Amino acid sequence: MQQLDAGEAQDGAEETLYQRFAPTLFTYLYQQVTSLQDAEDLLLEVFLAALRTDKLTGLSDDQQLAWLRRVARNKVVDRYRRSSLLATLPLEQVMEQEDSTLSPEQRAEQQERYERLYAVLKQLSPEQQEMIHLRYVLGLRFVDIAAYLDKPEGSLRKMMTRTLRQLRELYEQKERGKQQ
Repeated sequence: MQQLDAGEAQDGAEETLYQRFAPTLFTYLYQQVTSLQDAEDLLLEVFLAALRTDKLTGLSDDQQLAWLRRVARNKVVDRYRRSSLLATLPLEQVMEQEDSTLSPEQRAEQQERYERLYAVLKQLSPEQQEMIHLRYVLGLRFVDIAAYLDKPEGSLRKMMTRTLRQLRELYEQKERGKQQ
């Protein structure tokens, strides 16, 4: 009988956690995804993660909410990452689909430009590469990237500007080297 009472007390605590924080988290999630169902699914995933951890029991309400918000952000990023991976085609396949009107010479030149771009991207730091991947491949917003990388959004925007400037300069150097 004591085990049943302890289980009921635990269920009550989890219900209270849900009642206190679900509206706030749902509002955030619904702003981040495209449908009500996706927001509800993510909310469920957040509270399932909360059930699987013992970290929340010793935390204050503010700390619990901060932990849950962090999990919610991570779930949103994971959702976008999974969905973009499913929709991503190899660059070569996209080129074939989009460039059917290009002549063989134009196609070869375009392939060379892509190869130069890939080579230049590899010269960037891993952090810069990840930032470009999150922004331009996964299509994440700066606020989501900042949360994922745990950096202030303003700093991230400045870093992206510097990275794109550096990428452009490296690409142009490589382009000039090709022409000589």
